[in-house]
Amino acid sequence: MLARLVLRSLRARRSRVLLALLTLRAAGPNFVMRPEGASWRPDATGGLDVARAGVALPESAVAALRSTFWRNNVLEAAPELDLRLRVGDHLVDATGTWFERPVPTVSGTWETGLARLRPKWSASGAWPAAEADQVAPGAGLARTLGVRLGEAIPIAGDAGRRQATVSAIVDAGGLDDQRMWLPLSLAQSLAGRPGQVDRVSFSALVKPEPRHSAPDPARDPQGYERYMCTAYPANVARDLRTAVPGSEVVPLTELVAGEAGVVWRLNLLMLMLALAALTASTLGLVSTTTAGVVERAREFGLMRALGATSSQLAVLLLTESLLVALAGGALGWLLGTVTAALIRGDAFAAPAAAQPLLLPAALLVAAVVAVAGTIGPLRIALRFDPIGALRA
Repeated sequence: MLARLVLRSLRARRSRVLLALLTLRAAGPNFVMRPEGASWRPDATGGLDVARAGVALPESAVAALRSTFWRNNVLEAAPELDLRLRVGDHLVDATGTWFERPVPTVSGTWETGLARLRPKWSASGAWPAAEADQVAPGAGLARTLGVRLGEAIPIAGDAGRRQATVSAIVDAGGLDDQRMWLPLSLAQSLAGRPGQVDRVSFSALVKPEPRHSAPDPARDPQGYERYMCTAYPANVARDLRTAVPGSEVVPLTELVAGEAGVVWRLNLLMLMLALAALTASTLGLVSTTTAGVVERAREFGLMRALGATSSQLAVLLLTESLLVALAGGALGWLLGTVTAALIRGDAFAAPAAAQPLLLPAALLVAAVVAVAGTIGPLRIALRFDPIGALRA
């Protein structure tokens, strides 16, 4: 009954549960890599220019994100180069980026770009091609400029002038709706900054920061190693910035904190489902074992008549239950490992592999469920009258 109630509850709220699971890392970038010395603050609301003064990142910084220990935690990334463009009589803020691009890395080709990094953005039309003279103004900017899809507009930067086609109009929301988006190569050409980017925005899977500090490596080396090998934002940022000399990686603190709340709620939901599953398993085992004891009343009566003691009957029933439960626990561990590997893919810092340390835990939980589910039926079996059972 409990399992049926849980399943019906989840089925009734399946859209919300699915939405929570899918949007956890579909919210956009939660980290930014920038040059050391840049004044741009990722938590600011906009309107701040990067203090260039000769500081910039190489375009190769994107591929470098996939060269560190946390390479599989980095999901999507897009380089960004800010510039000011003149469009007719208007001065507009613009950003050059990759929209969709294959990036060669040490682990293979990585398909990434702005379209993947910001899945909540919608574009009417097609994203600008990598090497084309095409632009994608935000919806608000398009209204201000009075431009439409397919229209050719003149754009001019500090180092050049082009005739570009409006290939898409982006509905991004907020200040980004007032910005012009264009291919990185075109932006570099118009700004006179070949091969340079101002920052790399990227999305990475992380755990919420712990409330405690890192353990003392001298007193607790194993605890310190576990702490440093956990995907906390500070650990991920510290490792990723070593991939590009002269860079720093900054978590978007508000977004990471919001994700921490979602993660906590999902962990609580998983814990409640696990407890419900254990309760349902115990009740199911009680029901099955009780039915088996009633069906075997004649057998138990004969055993008692032949001199079997209560402890011997208890050992028999507990052994049968333990064997079945341990087999089920091992099968559950195997199925869970395979399912986790399929779901996990390359989304974590290590390849999907079996966790042998979880097998003893699964077997221990199975044994506890077996004992808990056998105590009631065992008491029934020990109360059987041998003579009455044989006559039945």
